[in-house]
Amino acid sequence: MLDYTKKFVKVLIWPIIFVIGQFLLLTVFTTGFINKEYNAIKLENPDVSEEQLQTIFNEYIETDTYIDKFETFVNDNSIFITCITFVIFGIIFYKKYYNYKQDYMEKLNIKTIGILIILGIILNLSYNLVIGSFNYAVHFTNNYSAINISILTYIICTGLLGPILEELLFRGIVFNKLKKFNPQMRAILLTTFIFTFFHSNFIQMLYAFCLGFILIYVYEKYKNIKAPIIVHMASNIMNIFTCMIIMKENYILNLVLMLISFLILFIINRKIIKKDLNTN
Repeated sequence: MLDYTKKFVKVLIWPIIFVIGQFLLLTVFTTGFINKEYNAIKLENPDVSEEQLQTIFNEYIETDTYIDKFETFVNDNSIFITCITFVIFGIIFYKKYYNYKQDYMEKLNIKTIGILIILGIILNLSYNLVIGSFNYAVHFTNNYSAINISILTYIICTGLLGPILEELLFRGIVFNKLKKFNPQMRAILLTTFIFTFFHSNFIQMLYAFCLGFILIYVYEKYKNIKAPIIVHMASNIMNIFTCMIIMKENYILNLVLMLISFLILFIINRKIIKKDLNTN
């Protein structure tokens, strides 16, 4: 049991390092903003002591004005912060994943790439239309409000770079490491739970839990890390358009799209997933 715990902690340390690294990088970037705001308060109150100035500043950072300015600063620098994160952790994760790459080097053809893109789009659409419909009846989340960053920033950060890092980390490193000392199904479950708990709110966690199984499935089926990356990218990018659809509150359109997405998922399940399971 102790040996297993040690091995599990060694696996868990990778996503923890990723989260801490992101936090530290964001802290470095925001330090300049905080100092700028503090100096502005200092100029407005030249005759107060340092202790009083600190009290004034502490009260200021609780105001909506400061919060809005801080969010704007972070959003305006999101691409820069994400690109630096991508370069640093992309190199680290790829080097670590390289140990497992030789078993996952199958090529993806155009037809497969198309199926993976459709799968990512439909997974996002079906899940969010269901949750969004419930949210109409009983409001419990603001996830479907307008995206507060530019579409270009969202696509680059969340749609493209984020999925590459997350797939290298969770499917490429975590899953492959867990397979070494766990049965296949337990490794899948553990990877999915870890992937789930590294998301920020319940709606995202629930979707991450559902998506996690599919991402591992396509990773194992197509033997290429690009497969889950494509599904993940398509799903994240589709989120922009899904939010736009839900925000229109067109119940008939939502119902039609929901039925179409369920039908496509049913076809994918019958023609691909069940076929694979029966073959195995």
